[in-house]
Amino acid sequence: MKKQLPNAKVITEPNKIKQTGFFTQNWVEIDKSDFHFNIKKIKEHIAEDTKIMIVMKANAYGHDGITLAKEAQKAGIHRIAVSSIEEGIQLREADIRSNILVLGNIYPFENFNVALVHSLTPTISTMSEISVLEYLSRRLNKKINFHLQIDTGMGRIGTMPENSYSILQKIAKTSKINMEGMYTHFPVADTDPVFTQSQLDIFTKIIKFARINLKLKFIAHSANSAALFRNKRSHLDMVRPGLSIYGLMPFKHADRFLKLKPVLSWKTKITFLNRVPSGFCVSYGRTFVTNRASVIATIPVGYADGYNRLLSNRSDVLVHGKRCPVIGRITMNMTMIDVTNVKGVITGDEVVLIGSQGKEQIKADELAKIQNTINYEVTSTVSARVPRIIV
Repeated sequence: MKKQLPNAKVITEPNKIKQTGFFTQNWVEIDKSDFHFNIKKIKEHIAEDTKIMIVMKANAYGHDGITLAKEAQKAGIHRIAVSSIEEGIQLREADIRSNILVLGNIYPFENFNVALVHSLTPTISTMSEISVLEYLSRRLNKKINFHLQIDTGMGRIGTMPENSYSILQKIAKTSKINMEGMYTHFPVADTDPVFTQSQLDIFTKIIKFARINLKLKFIAHSANSAALFRNKRSHLDMVRPGLSIYGLMPFKHADRFLKLKPVLSWKTKITFLNRVPSGFCVSYGRTFVTNRASVIATIPVGYADGYNRLLSNRSDVLVHGKRCPVIGRITMNMTMIDVTNVKGVITGDEVVLIGSQGKEQIKADELAKIQNTINYEVTSTVSARVPRIIV
């Protein structure tokens, strides 16, 4: 008679297996109460009549854009920004009815039609794009809304300030299209308030020209998360929080301005334990060798999940509320950790990669510093194959 594995129910027919969510013990938790807390705090930080447009590009910086877009609607936030038409369509197919602005430039121009069919508001910055919108408005027999982007120093997309005046004059004479908004973007609002203020001065001058000389009515917006914290003059008619709405800080000591809560935690479980002698090598390249008898745990997380290979031999995780070092090279699907100093570790114990456990906490900022990058790259690159669980 065959021995049954301990604590394992034997299933002989595949169709009897019930899928309850996911099998791999590796998941992200999204705390919607913390998301609502951050919205509330940002509302308190800005003027009562200032609108909020939440930036939800890249799956809401890795946080599950569809779920949080629904939560944003519940909180009374009805403006969302995405980076592409595809991201906008995903939200529309999930029955998100908010005003959705596509921040990225749309090319080829035929794709404007796709955006409009899905009620997505395009960004434009050239005379050619105005002509395309004029043509489509006649074809569709409706007025088309858009936002005009001004490049005051980002060097990415947008019309140069000196060219904006003629574009605005063209817009003012065109009845078939409507400039719902005009915006600019700050590249160094976190580090250089002088340059940021010079950008704001340029943008403010263009706003005044459009409103006073051309009598245009529109929403002016410029403040990303860093400017939202540092420069209240940049708030204008609307602010565009991205990373901060998810509780990620835009610069060191930003919590002196505004205290927010991280929305994302990343967790896994120990799936294998091994007791090894001193002098034992771990993982590819034999970059880690034990200097004592050790207990090594394996977790089912690797660089294919977004746990970057640069963290090899450099980061910590939390087990039983204690920090445990990542040892050896992180592999595609698995990572090894040293749990020798943690008493009573068993297979199935929870491991925290980002988040809190007991009195300890590992923030995305900590992993970002090790990788010489930014906290929202850390969350944005958590693979789509890692399930998002809403708590």
